[in-house]
Amino acid sequence: MLRRTVSGAFALTVAGFIAAAVSPAHAEVQGAHKQASTYYASAAAIINADGSLNNGTNVLRAWRAGTGHYCVKLDPSVDAPHSLILLTSREPRRLPHIAYRNPSETCWRHSNTITVNVYDTNTGRLANGGFDLLAL
Repeated sequence: MLRRTVSGAFALTVAGFIAAAVSPAHAEVQGAHKQASTYYASAAAIINADGSLNNGTNVLRAWRAGTGHYCVKLDPSVDAPHSLILLTSREPRRLPHIAYRNPSETCWRHSNTITVNVYDTNTGRLANGGFDLLAL
């Protein structure tokens, strides 16, 4: 039993030394990567079924362009075309999805805009419905 305890402690000590030796090199690689890439702000919004902006951060404006068609204009600090976007429906039987990440036929005059279409899951047709938007 003592042999198992000692060998286990030795294995943990060796693993600690290996982790300590590898960590600075890993940190240097991550530091170089952070300097080379550009970071953008994130945006979050709660959009009502009528297209109005209920609450939001880094969102300049939101509107309903037609039945089931919504436009969300983001702050210039948020890069809409390259953002990871998460949509969550605020109403049952509604499915929002990203139609376009920049000027489109729906939101054609506005750059840095996300076009969202909302569908009724029963009929498969466009329908009005509120949603939450998160752009990272």
